[in-house]
Amino acid sequence: MQDPYNANRPNIDTDPRQPPPLPDLPPVEAPSAGFVVQLFVIPAVVVAVVILVWLLFGKLAGGERDPTEYVRRLRQASGDWRSAFELASLIQNDAKLASDPRLLGELTDLLSAELKTNDNAELKVYLIKTIGAFQTLDATLGDNRKVDPIESLTMALAPGHDSAVRMEAAASLAKHAARLEGKLDDPRAVAALAQAASGEDPELRQVAAYALGFFGGEPARQALRERLQTDENRFVCYNAAVALGRQGDPAAKETLREMLSTADLDRVIDITSTTEKQNKIEAIELEALQALQSSLSTGSSELTRSLRPEIEGLTQSGLVSIRSQAQSVLKQLQPAS
Repeated sequence: MQDPYNANRPNIDTDPRQPPPLPDLPPVEAPSAGFVVQLFVIPAVVVAVVILVWLLFGKLAGGERDPTEYVRRLRQASGDWRSAFELASLIQNDAKLASDPRLLGELTDLLSAELKTNDNAELKVYLIKTIGAFQTLDATLGDNRKVDPIESLTMALAPGHDSAVRMEAAASLAKHAARLEGKLDDPRAVAALAQAASGEDPELRQVAAYALGFFGGEPARQALRERLQTDENRFVCYNAAVALGRQGDPAAKETLREMLSTADLDRVIDITSTTEKQNKIEAIELEALQALQSSLSTGSSELTRSLRPEIEGLTQSGLVSIRSQAQSVLKQLQPAS
């Protein structure tokens, strides 16, 4: 019996007008175990590791670790600088910890003990860095005895300690003095910084001069003036001039004039790389302009007026940051009568 559906269809085997038949599809095979691992398991493991690391760092930054555990570990013979570094990170990210008198007291007491030994300079450096991260100077021990962080930091500045320890002590003193906006007038710290600023290490002198600029009182200003008059290192002089310039001290005038002169800076700064040299010149000019602007904010304008020609010259600088800062200073400086 003839199939009515296929009766009139051409014979594809004999009709040359028809396209050739399609090849058979390959057989379907189940994916191999290696393919499944590459496609699903490995990405899942990577995601899990990323989430775990994120949670661990979040826990550390959030301050969920007990800081007293760090102090306990630091007091043990096995304590090292890594514990102090982690604790410093916790304090920098937690305002409550940065204002904890008990924690500051324990660390101050620990630093005082470490300074009496001649080993583990890295631990001392990070202990000092941690104390500098606090937002208070109120420090107590478990028996309610008061301890003085400034005294411990001053001890760390004494000659005989490692250079890195002394530099970190100067930097931490600068942080506390800057936070108190010139109200920290501590004779011990000023004397120790003045001694460090007159030592043989030029890098330590730079940091010490920088720190002195945040202390109030005439002894600090006198130590800075001495650096301007006697120090052969230009960057020590620049730090001293910026510090005195913020206070409107006329002793800083000539050094600030040099700092505001691109030609002078190009001559005295010895850096081979042209780009690095230009960046350094820009940074120095900005520091000088910002110091003068700070002096204007305190109502002292005589020093800035005496340097007006140099400031006006910088309004033609090829650097936008310098032009903008110079114009801002001139705008704040009332026209001379």
